[in-house]
Amino acid sequence: MKGAIFDLDGLLVDTEKTYRDGWLWGFEQFDIEIPKEIVDAWGGKNWKQSFDILVQAAGSPEKVQEVRAKREEYFYEQLRHGEIQLKPYAKDILIELKKRELKIGLATTTVTKRATDILDQFGLKPFFDTFTFGDEVAENKPSPIPYLTALERTDLLAPEAFAVEDSLVGATSASRAGLGVVLIPDSSFERNYSKEEKEKLNLLTEGNDLRVVIDLLDKKTNN
Repeated sequence: MKGAIFDLDGLLVDTEKTYRDGWLWGFEQFDIEIPKEIVDAWGGKNWKQSFDILVQAAGSPEKVQEVRAKREEYFYEQLRHGEIQLKPYAKDILIELKKRELKIGLATTTVTKRATDILDQFGLKPFFDTFTFGDEVAENKPSPIPYLTALERTDLLAPEAFAVEDSLVGATSASRAGLGVVLIPDSSFERNYSKEEKEKLNLLTEGNDLRVVIDLLDKKTNN
């Protein structure tokens, strides 16, 4: 293996619950009720995928933008006050991959500004050789375009790299791009993907935390 391409939210940084709580807080500011379960279901999806549901809940595209602005306000308040943390072993894994001289790319649906702010907050940017942000691609996950773009930017072929993802949407994107996938479901939510769902993935391995990445590399080295 020559490289690895990582997702960001819910995988390296524990942001997904903050996004969820931010949406709930945003709707609350406009006295709009929305079940928490509906917002939970957005995890791993991009802005466009959730937009129709948001419009139905908020009443209009314009109101959605107002709620989204409140969500951003909430998110940045939590980020500034240290309420958002790295996922366990996030930096350890990136350090180890650098030691092994693997190229490291990022492929996230998060827009450039917020993703860059998150990376800067936790000092993650220097670990990555390339970045592919959600507002840079014509289609987002589960389309293969984010991972195909990341592979091209990192100067890697799909058989030379693997993806690390926390969501079925992201793992589907990577699989469609021809990458093998390490799946680490976000432990902040009850996400148990079915056997049928995972059968559609190029699944290399699955685990509870990022240490499974090193386990995989060690197995490949010893084989």
